[in-house]
Amino acid sequence: MNVATKLPPMRETDYKSRHFDVTIPALVPDVKTWHAGEDVPPLFIQPANDKLSTFEAFNAWMGEHRAAIDNAIFEYGAVLFRGFAMKTVTEFDKLMDNFPRYQEGYTAGMSPRQTVEGKVLESTRLDHDFKICLHSEMAYMNRYPARIALFCKKAAPVGGSTTLGSMDEFMARFPADLRAKLEKHQAHVIRSFSAAGASKGKSEVDHPSHIGWDSAFFTDSKEEVERLCDHLGIQYNWQEDGGLELTETVPIFTPHPRSGKLYYRSNLHTNRTFEGRKVDEEVRAKHKANGHYLDNGEMLTREESDAIMNLYEDVELDWQYQDGDVAIVDNLKCAHGRNPFSGPREVLVALLDR
Repeated sequence: MNVATKLPPMRETDYKSRHFDVTIPALVPDVKTWHAGEDVPPLFIQPANDKLSTFEAFNAWMGEHRAAIDNAIFEYGAVLFRGFAMKTVTEFDKLMDNFPRYQEGYTAGMSPRQTVEGKVLESTRLDHDFKICLHSEMAYMNRYPARIALFCKKAAPVGGSTTLGSMDEFMARFPADLRAKLEKHQAHVIRSFSAAGASKGKSEVDHPSHIGWDSAFFTDSKEEVERLCDHLGIQYNWQEDGGLELTETVPIFTPHPRSGKLYYRSNLHTNRTFEGRKVDEEVRAKHKANGHYLDNGEMLTREESDAIMNLYEDVELDWQYQDGDVAIVDNLKCAHGRNPFSGPREVLVALLDR
């Protein structure tokens, strides 16, 4: 398989020690901005004086500078606000009101999460010792949030960083022969949820298929689930055990609405994500059809899946969160993930549009 470039993995570079100041005229003089190099998200935005020392001042400043912030998110793939007066979920929800919300919310999402307050969600309830590899949010669906915002209310004492990765860098490294193959196809996605109540009240869930459909759709009404599936263009099939199977055909590459550039937005490579864990055998035995297929019925080969997984690993950036950090990520230009952790960790999510 021909890899487009032979660049070193980001983990083997000195990106964490780099600091390049950036002057964005529309944002000065109250903030200072810097990054760690080209295609090394995020752009860090920090207070330059004490004018933004209160949440009220920061929130007002955000609204006044929306256009410049939108441009920065697009140019750098992600921005991270650090050192501002951000402490509560209520403040995060109010801050995100400066941006258009993704109206579909997390309906039919595959990560176990619940609403915390307003339109703010938990980041995930997947096991704390499970590494969530870089991905595009809701890449298994036709409808998806254009941006995802993350608020670190409490950073884990050990691990738990929200990883980022430039999808421009990813696409530059993408094997040309594999890209040519995938551009001829779409992804055919079959996934399942467990019966209602299966994950309710659980602090952690070991596999997405163990999420109850009531938690995934934020309702205990089957009629409402069916209405939402019809609205989202998802085929549904109720199972004898009370579970729910969903089927959808999704593009593998998606053009960015601002630039037109194609980005890989798919989970085709993730069929073996839980391989080696006991839960994988259980889920495969129960949900034999589940998986991410090409529209001809084939799955990627192990070599092809590994090539894509290795690309994500090569562009992964491990920035450790600090309490109060707020990141806003372009869901096509920048992938995100989560490292395993121990101890308390509270990261909240808001789904945004453009």
